[in-house]
Amino acid sequence: MLPAIITVAALLVSFFGVGKMRDWAAERGLLAVPGERSSHRVATPTGGGVVIVVVTIAGVVCAWLLRPDWNLPGLLAFLIAAALVAAVGWLDDMHALPADLRFGVQAVAALAIILRVGAFERIALFGSGNLFLGWFGYPLTFLWVVGLINAFNFMDGIDGNAAGIGAVAGAMWALVSWRLGQPLLATLGLLLLAACLGFLGHNWQPARIFMGDVGSTFLGVTFAVMPLLALQRSGDSRLPVVGALLLAPCIWDATYTFLGRLLRGKPAFQAHRTYLYQRLASSGYPHWAGAGFYLLLTLATGLCGWLYMTAGGRWGWQLLVPVVFLLAVQVAVVRFAERGRSA
Repeated sequence: MLPAIITVAALLVSFFGVGKMRDWAAERGLLAVPGERSSHRVATPTGGGVVIVVVTIAGVVCAWLLRPDWNLPGLLAFLIAAALVAAVGWLDDMHALPADLRFGVQAVAALAIILRVGAFERIALFGSGNLFLGWFGYPLTFLWVVGLINAFNFMDGIDGNAAGIGAVAGAMWALVSWRLGQPLLATLGLLLLAACLGFLGHNWQPARIFMGDVGSTFLGVTFAVMPLLALQRSGDSRLPVVGALLLAPCIWDATYTFLGRLLRGKPAFQAHRTYLYQRLASSGYPHWAGAGFYLLLTLATGLCGWLYMTAGGRWGWQLLVPVVFLLAVQVAVVRFAERGRSA
């Protein structure tokens, strides 16, 4: 009952809070002004993701205080690290901080998470047994946390995309956590679902407010830490793969684009608008179509993650087939759209 009450409250607070935040940002000139890399055409209030941050952290703390027996090792360290990442994102939304400063803070947050929450020690690879990582687990976990913070941030480029992905991934994490018997982690997943849905009420095309780095980086670090938090109690070596599958379209888009720019000799770390979902929007499709496509992709790969978690070993390498197919479809749809535009 407590998770349900907190979820409903979070949904209402998020929806009405984002509306108030939109008015506040507009009055103070906190606007995303269209530029060369923008997908929008009019100056729009930004920073609405701060409501997602506040609602999620406040909801988890309330659940923790009301049910201290639900506590998870490393939870406090995660909340502090996530708040730090979000605070830097907020400052970046207002003042455009240098990239090396943002990365430095993300690196500090990742190291704190590794020290206080833990690192991946072994990974169950689709029915092939456990891959024991040894010392390599520490740099891999660092790359996972910092990489996902940025990968999720990159998805916040068209109306509704980041919030839609966040809502689906939050719902799937709630199911996985319920399956693991971890009610506080399930509540965190429900809070992410509710906060993102409340925000989506103002961000679906045409967006009346943007999430900003404060929200997208917070969601990235949260989804990166959730499998680590789940491991503290369950020790289930399938969780790293599950965490990746729940956000596979987001991770694949960032990886595919990064590697593609490297192979073409283009600056991989320079700001651009060539992510797959941005290319889909540039091909003439409305933002809602691209965001809806990514929402469905995330739901599909998330269901693969759920099967991997719950099928009791009956689904191993066979799950690679639909996952690879879905990621291939992700690329094929974009290329088809681009060919259609040039025809």
